[in-house]
Formats: sequence, C-alpha cells, structure tokens
Amino acid sequence: MSTRDASEDVLRARDPQITGPELMPLAVHRDPLVRAAVAARSDCPPGALISLGHDHQLVVLEALILNPKTPSSVIRNLADSRTQRVADLAVQRLRNSFR
Repeated sequence: MSTRDASEDVLRARDPQITGPELMPLAVHRDPLVRAAVAARSDCPPGALISLGHDHQLVVLEALILNPKTPSSVIRNLADSRTQRVADLAVQRLRNSFR
C-alpha cells in the first residue's frame, strides 16, 4: 500500500459522510494514522472504540483517550497500560471525568 493510498484513507476516515458500518474497515486499517482518525471520531461505533482499545500504536491510543465517546471501561483498561504515556493520559482522563 502506498503512502498516497493511506493518505486517502485518512481523509475517508475523517469524512463525515462515512459513518457506522463504513468506518469498521478503516478501524482495522494497516496504517495507524487511519485507525487514529477513526478513533478520534465522536460518531465512531462503540464496537470499533472497544476494538481500538487493543491497538498498540501510541497515536491510535492517544486519539482514543481524547475521544469523549470512548467507553470508560476502555479508558480504565488503558490506565493499566505498560506504556507510561498511555497510562498517564488515561488516568488524567479518568480524573477529569470525576470533576
């Protein structure tokens, strides 16, 4: 897959016309920037958000943590991440949700 194809897929993942089931293939895309674009969407299907919680790429997990629609169960799991940045962001998100 070329970089241009991945760039086009990032644009598709951000396109508000692409919704629901059409986002699912992009949520499992081989390029982490495409997955991150899906993870950042407030209309991302809950199943995709849960699935993306198992991703290993920092850019995807950061987008997921910053998405207010990500289920708290996913954020709690990420708070236990071995990657310190992911754990710190998730803990901060959990703290902010209780203010």
